[in-house]
Amino acid sequence: MTPTVRPIRDPEWDAAARLWTLAVPHDPFSAGDFRKRAAEQEGWGYTAFTLVALEGEEVVGLASVYQNPGMYHPQRFMLELAVHPERQWRGVGGALWDAMRAELVRHGAQAVRTSAREDHPLAPGFLARRGFVAGSRYFTSALDLSAFDEAPYRALEDRLARQGVRVRSLHELRETREPDLPARLHTLMSDVRRDVPRSEPATPLSREVFEEAVLGDPGLLPEAYLIAEDAGGAWVGQTTLFRTEASPDLLTGLTGVTRAARGQGIATLLKVHALRVARTLGAPAVRTDNASDNVPMLTINDRLGFVRDPASVSYLLEF
Repeated sequence: MTPTVRPIRDPEWDAAARLWTLAVPHDPFSAGDFRKRAAEQEGWGYTAFTLVALEGEEVVGLASVYQNPGMYHPQRFMLELAVHPERQWRGVGGALWDAMRAELVRHGAQAVRTSAREDHPLAPGFLARRGFVAGSRYFTSALDLSAFDEAPYRALEDRLARQGVRVRSLHELRETREPDLPARLHTLMSDVRRDVPRSEPATPLSREVFEEAVLGDPGLLPEAYLIAEDAGGAWVGQTTLFRTEASPDLLTGLTGVTRAARGQGIATLLKVHALRVARTLGAPAVRTDNASDNVPMLTINDRLGFVRDPASVSYLLEF
C-alpha cells in the first residue's frame, strides 16, 4: 500500500508519539512533548512542520522538522524521522523523505541535520543513500538508581562544603524569593553552555526562549534544578532534571560549571545531588546524553555508574 503523506492533525499527536516511542525506544516522546515543541517553534517565529505517513487511517510514519534555539540559523533545520517497526522496508520512510525534502526546499533550506543510532539496521544506509554525511557521535546513557552508591562522594561533598560551596535548588530559591532569579539563572546557563560540544555553532539563548523552554517546561523539576554557589555567593554551576510523560525515567538537561570554577569536582557534586533527589522522587533511572568528545562529562558519568547505549551519529545534508 502506498502511504499518504500530509501535515499532522492535532488528534494524531498521540498516535505519532506512540509510533515514535516504538521506533526510537531509547528517546521516548509523548504527545505533550511534541505539542509543546510545535507551540514553542510557532511562538518564537521559527520554521517547523510535521508530516505523517498514513496507511488508511493508521499513522505509520512521522517526520518532524524544527529549528534548534541553541544553534539557530534561519535556513538550517533539525529532522526527526521514524517509521513503525512493522511497516519498515515498505517505502514509508522514502515517501516521508520525498515530501519533507520538497517542503525544506520550499522554505529555502541550506542544510538539515538528523541523528541515528549506529546499530540501527536501516537508518544509516537510508540516510547515506539520500546524501547525508556522518559526523559527530553521541552517547545516551542511563543510571539505575537502585544501584547508585553515593558513599564514595561524601569526602568530595565535605571538602567542597569546607570551601564554602553549597548546592541550592530552584525550589529553595523561589521559596526564599531570590532577587532577579530568572535573570541570574539565564546568565548562568548562558555562561556554562558556551563550551558544550555541538554539531553546529552555538547561538545565544534569548531570555524569552530560556524562560519558556526551560523555566516554563511542565516537566522541569524545581527540586532537581540545582545551582552550585561558592563562598562569595557567586553561582558557578548548574544541573537540571526533567520528567516526561513518555517514561518513568528522569532526563538530564544541561550540566555545566563556569570556566574559573572547573577542576574542583563541582560538576560531580551537582550530579550526586541530582541523583539523590531523583531517588527521593521514586524514579527508577536517570538518563543523559553527551557528545563523544565531551570527555570530562563522559568521565564523570562513567564514574557515577551510567551505562552507555550504542552511539548515535549526527548526519548532515547540505542543499
